Amino acid sequence: MQLSLYLSYIYYRRLFAKGDLLTIVVLITAMVGALYVLYLHYTSWSWLLILFPLTTLSYHNGREDLPLLCTHPHYRSVLLGEYCIENLPFILLLIGKGDYLWAALYFLGLCLIPWLAQRQLTIPYPFSLSDPLWHTTFRKYKLLFSLPFLIGLVVIAGVYNNPNLALFAFGATGLVCCIPYFEREHPSYISIAAQRGKDYLHSQLIAGIKNTALVFSPIGLTYFICFGIDKIAVLFLCLGAAIVGVLTKYAFFNQPLPQSFAIMVIFLGVFYIVPLLLLPYFYFLAIKNIQKHQYVTDKPLRKELPR
Repeated sequence: MQLSLYLSYIYYRRLFAKGDLLTIVVLITAMVGALYVLYLHYTSWSWLLILFPLTTLSYHNGREDLPLLCTHPHYRSVLLGEYCIENLPFILLLIGKGDYLWAALYFLGLCLIPWLAQRQLTIPYPFSLSDPLWHTTFRKYKLLFSLPFLIGLVVIAGVYNNPNLALFAFGATGLVCCIPYFEREHPSYISIAAQRGKDYLHSQLIAGIKNTALVFSPIGLTYFICFGIDKIAVLFLCLGAAIVGVLTKYAFFNQPLPQSFAIMVIFLGVFYIVPLLLLPYFYFLAIKNIQKHQYVTDKPLRKELPR
C-alpha cells in the first residue's frame, strides 16, 4: 500500500512543483468543486465519469516505469492499489448517489487494467506534410482521441435539439486545431525553405486549412446528420482556426504567451468582428518575422538583401 501511495503521489506530482502549496491547494479545490458539480448535476453529467477510467487505461498503456515495476513480485497488486487511490473520489461519488452497480463495474474495470499488456498504437495521420508539426503534435498529445468526445457532444446536441452545444463543440475543435501552432519549427528550417517571405506563409496557410478541414469533416458530417443545413455555414467559419493559428504563430514566433492571449481574444470575440481586424496586422508581423529568419525583406521596406 505504501508503494501504491508513492506512485499516486508521482502521478499527481507532474501537475505541481515540489513545495508549491498554492498549486496543491488550487488542484484540490478544483477537484472538490468538480466532484460537487457532478454530484449536483449527476443525472445530466454522469456519463463524464467514463472518461476517468479511460484516462487511467491510457496512462497504464503509456507509462515508462512498467518494466521496472514488473520486477516486483506483486506488481499487479501495487498497480491496482495505485489506480484505486487515483480513482477513489469518483467511486465514492457513485456510491454516494446509490449507483452500486456502476461503482462495482468501475472497480472491476480498474482490476482488469493491471493485467493488460501495453500496446503502442500507431495511427496514420492524413495531414499535409507541408507542416509536419501537425503529425508530431497529434501524436505527442493524442489529440485525435478528443474527436470522439467532440462528435459525442454534437450527437447530444442533436438529441436535445441544442445547436448552441454543437457550436461549442465547433469552437473546441477549432482550439484543438490551433494546438499544433504552439509548436515551433527550428529557425534553420525557415531559412533553408524554398519559399521566401509571404510565399512561405501562404504555403503554411494552405496546409493548415487542408489539415483543419480534415479534422472538421467528421464533426461537420455529424452536425449535418443531426441538424441538416441549419447554420451549416458556420463550418466554413471554423476553417478560420487555421488562419488564426498560422498568423499568430509567426507573428509571435518567440512569444507563445502573447500568442495564447491573441488566440483567446479572437475566439471569444469572433462574433463581434472587432478582434478579426487584428488579422491584417498579424499577417504583416508574420511576414516580417519570417523574413527576419530568412535574412530577406520585401522591396516596400526599402531594405536590401545581405551580401
